[in-house]
Amino acid sequence: MRRTVLLLASMALAVMLAGGAAFALTPLDAPAGTGGGALEGEGGAEAGSEAAIAGEPFSEEQLRAADRFVAQQMREQDLPSAAVRVWAPGTGGYRIARGKANLKTGEERRLGQPFRIASITKTFTATAVLQLVDEGKLETSDTLSEWYPDFPNAEKITVDNLLRMRSGIPDFTTEKFMKRWYDNPTADITARDSIRRSARKVKQFEEPGQETVYRNVNYVLLQQIVRKVSGEPLGDRIEEGILRPLGMEDSFYATGDRLPGTLRGYSKDPDTNEFRDKTVLNPAVPGGAGAMVSTVRDLRPYSRALCEGDLLEPDTQQARLRSEAMAGEPEFVRYGQGLVFLGEWCGHNGTIFGFSSEMFYLPEEGATIVVDINRLDLDDESKSTEIFLGVSKILFPEHVDW
Repeated sequence: MRRTVLLLASMALAVMLAGGAAFALTPLDAPAGTGGGALEGEGGAEAGSEAAIAGEPFSEEQLRAADRFVAQQMREQDLPSAAVRVWAPGTGGYRIARGKANLKTGEERRLGQPFRIASITKTFTATAVLQLVDEGKLETSDTLSEWYPDFPNAEKITVDNLLRMRSGIPDFTTEKFMKRWYDNPTADITARDSIRRSARKVKQFEEPGQETVYRNVNYVLLQQIVRKVSGEPLGDRIEEGILRPLGMEDSFYATGDRLPGTLRGYSKDPDTNEFRDKTVLNPAVPGGAGAMVSTVRDLRPYSRALCEGDLLEPDTQQARLRSEAMAGEPEFVRYGQGLVFLGEWCGHNGTIFGFSSEMFYLPEEGATIVVDINRLDLDDESKSTEIFLGVSKILFPEHVDW
């Protein structure tokens, strides 16, 4: 939640740039889980089959390399399980589910299991805001003072600043806060509490519009703005404007503490070095910044609609895609209105205790990669980043900047 944007300037990027060192792969100790028919739990045949529409099929060498890379990352990062799905017209796609969905029962991971998508939620929140713009109920130039007149810098901070992570507002998710939530995952913390916590940091506010700095408070404020403007909770707007039109039947904006299904999310305890079950938590803490639940399959049509503009008016989508370099990141890591851009790839990733996920779309190939790992620790370091970077480099080498 705190550091959901890919920290590509650190270890993951260094590995990818080191002459392909990440692909000095070791053999699998289990058969490959590549391409072909749907795996158990993914829901059978899919609409929009990958019959040879365009592109070249992935080679056996690529598919095996992807399998070996995922297995290697699972060993090196000590991941309970990994689910990876790639769709690309004409390629046959790629899919793999490895490891344990439940360490206590030994249940195997399946692709169809729902998981917390964490900050991928921000793409939904931003879309709900921009749909209100298309309905004439809101302007991105509107200032925060319209709803929060007493908030610091409210007369200077625009909706656009919030969407683009350029508000200058300090975040509420400090290390102390994260430790408190980690130890008390169902703590009664509301959006109002989080906004007040940021507002109290008056001396840490920066001038809006100067830098793109990733902070969750922006999207908690947007959650509340959607409610105030539309008269509906954010979850209802997401259901009506995104999930229902796209047929995303297994996705929802969570308001309860429990996750449906049998997949469990884990954190490795820094004191005991043992896995702790962190599946149950209060989703109101991240709210519009990270409350949603979805599945690998549901995120496919959404990733395309998100990046191609199916959910917005053309001018609104064009403005959304305009992006700025992020402070402290390589130039190719950019942020639009609720979208992360990694070179040619458009989407978002997310971390929340127990889960680490990626959802990225490649417009030139009509391809989507979704990754979910059922581990995220107190340090909030992504466990899915390197898998996305590696699989995308193996399968789409001409479309990566790493």
